[in-house]
Amino acid sequence: MQAITLLGSTGSIGVSTLNVLAQHPEKYRVYALTANRSVDTLFEQCQQFKPDIAVMLDESSAQLLEQQLKS
Repeated sequence: MQAITLLGSTGSIGVSTLNVLAQHPEKYRVYALTANRSVDTLFEQCQQFKPDIAVMLDESSAQLLEQQLKS
């Protein structure tokens, strides 16, 4: 199984990539996801793919994501 780190997971290419990964859970595991400011989208991706690491470039967005993930 390959561990995948996806930079820009909330953009169109990132979303398309995650759709492909979701079709092959026996081959791929999402290790890390990153985004700039799309907190809600990254939160949903974290709920679905359970990455070990989630990173937001924007600091205030990172704080919001952290709060959502803790609840």
